[in-house]
Amino acid sequence: MKKLITIVMISMVVFACSHKTTSTVTKTEVVTATKTESATVSNAQYLEGKLVFETKCGKCHKLKDPARGNMVKWTKWIDRMAVKAKLTPEQKMQVTNFISVNALSN
Repeated sequence: MKKLITIVMISMVVFACSHKTTSTVTKTEVVTATKTESATVSNAQYLEGKLVFETKCGKCHKLKDPARGNMVKWTKWIDRMAVKAKLTPEQKMQVTNFISVNALSN
């Protein structure tokens, strides 16, 4: 009986201390948007921005839903993160276009 309890306790410790892995799907989770174009952004521009957003931004962290903030808030984050993601000015504009389609009104 003592052997069984010892084995169970060791198994619990090993399981509790084991390395937790996370699925890569959560990092590159596809952002579900309600619109794919606006008065100022075409569908093609939206898709280009979405691709840059998913590949560059999703490389380091979980992607946020554009509807979580307004463009003032998003512009601050895009400016800050563009340097870290090494976005070109064109890629930065593409991400801004993508976000602007579904961002909250100011």
